[in-house]
Amino acid sequence: MTPAKNTQSVASYDNAPFFEKAFRHAVQHGLINQARVDEIINDAATGSLQITEYFAESTHLRKNLEASMKRMVSLVSLYLEDTTDGELDRAAQLLKEKPFRALSRGGSQMLKALYSMPEDDHFGSPRLDSEREFLKKCLIKGVPVAKFRQTFIDCERFKRNIDFATLLAKKIGAPINQLNEMHASAEHVIRTVLLSLAYSTKKVASNKSGFPDEAGLFDIFTSIRKEYGFLGDVTCRTKFIDDLPAEFQGYAKAVLTSVKNDDVPKVTNQSVALESVLNDLKDRKYFYLHDQLNDVSRFDKMLAVDWFALTGGTEEDSLLLTLFLCAAAGIDQKTMLRVSEAKKAVLNIRENGLLQNEVLNLIKKAPHEEIEQLRSLWADFIEEATPYLLDRSDEKLNEVLMYLSERCNIQKAK
Repeated sequence: MTPAKNTQSVASYDNAPFFEKAFRHAVQHGLINQARVDEIINDAATGSLQITEYFAESTHLRKNLEASMKRMVSLVSLYLEDTTDGELDRAAQLLKEKPFRALSRGGSQMLKALYSMPEDDHFGSPRLDSEREFLKKCLIKGVPVAKFRQTFIDCERFKRNIDFATLLAKKIGAPINQLNEMHASAEHVIRTVLLSLAYSTKKVASNKSGFPDEAGLFDIFTSIRKEYGFLGDVTCRTKFIDDLPAEFQGYAKAVLTSVKNDDVPKVTNQSVALESVLNDLKDRKYFYLHDQLNDVSRFDKMLAVDWFALTGGTEEDSLLLTLFLCAAAGIDQKTMLRVSEAKKAVLNIRENGLLQNEVLNLIKKAPHEEIEQLRSLWADFIEEATPYLLDRSDEKLNEVLMYLSERCNIQKAK
């Protein structure tokens, strides 16, 4: 059997280019002799039977054996190219020195190591496939070494993030099963704990009762803004980093630098409502506990203090529209107007225009789940009311007051 013929006999099963290149290189440059070529062929035949059995497929069907041969060649190619960085001389030397099945096992171990790591950085996200199913999917078309390396790097980062997040969660006394149940992002968990340890008040920082809810996260932001307002600067405590394992210290410093440069300036910007800052950051960057049992969370209630004070908790459309009308006219906001006050509102609107932004800002004070409905209520009303409100031919305001009396809470003169 000539070397060229043997090259073709193995290459005919091959859909992994690197193994084909390495094998041909070894034969053409006399790095492996005829006896070694025969050993590789025999070893590959035995290995294909073992792989067929591993995947619980019949060894009596030729198509199964051919598929297993392709899988084996893919595993060998992955191992050879990764181990040698694609150098054909080194790959040929491995083909000469190591049993073909050992090279295949090397590729298999690489994929199993990849399978053992998380495929994202969320808690409670196990792989859906079994190890066997994972290997089978990987080997259908082969695994390019560049893709394997990048995926392995990503998975290592996911594992590092989860390990660090787990350590920090234990540091503040938070149960890990809570993170698993909520499929918490490890990056968000890390950022939240580091924010709390570095920026929260001493009282909060010493409380190891777990993660904050929305209100707790808002409290931390509030303390940052207050300190900046008093001192013109914000204290960032970093001594705790020295107590972390060395492998995580650099990462912790990088996250705190990001918090300082990206988040703290937003929190301390007095021109933006702190509620808006929290709404912007809380889901994109931080982890907090959700209270699924209450229709209105403690955070919503805290933000809506002004709203409930203004409305008395009413859901009556006419009272709410009266409140919005006051905001649009720039007069004292209340849910009932005397006729004289309603006239003043109309005249203000005719003179200064509708203060739409004031109405929308007022609506933002409402409980979160009611905001869209209230915006729609106002939009429908003002679209119909505008012709009346701006009709300067109605000099005595008879038409507009009649319209408003039907839709708002206007106290009729006794």
